[in-house]
Amino acid sequence: MLINNKYNPSSNLLEDETEHILLSFCTFCTLIIGKKLSMQNVFLLVLKEPKFKAILKRLLETDSDYEIVKLFIEHDDTITKSKYATKYITSPKK
Repeated sequence: MLINNKYNPSSNLLEDETEHILLSFCTFCTLIIGKKLSMQNVFLLVLKEPKFKAILKRLLETDSDYEIVKLFIEHDDTITKSKYATKYITSPKK
C-alpha cells in the first residue's frame, strides 16, 4: 500500500519544519545585510556567498547544492523567472 504524503503526518512535519528553517534563514539574511531582501535576493546571496550557503546547508542537514536550489524553487517558483537569478546562473564563472 502506497502512503500518500498528503496524509502522512511525518512527511507533513518534515515539510513544515523545512519551510520554517528556510523562512527563518531569510529573516537571518535580512538582519545580517541590514535591509529587506526578497526571496530572489536571498537565493542569489546563497549562490554568491559560500558562508551563507554553508549556514543553510548546516541548518537543513544536507550536503547538496542541488537540494538547496530545489528548496528555493519549490517554495517560490518565481525565482526561475527572475532575470537576475537567470543572469547569475548562466554567466561564466570567474
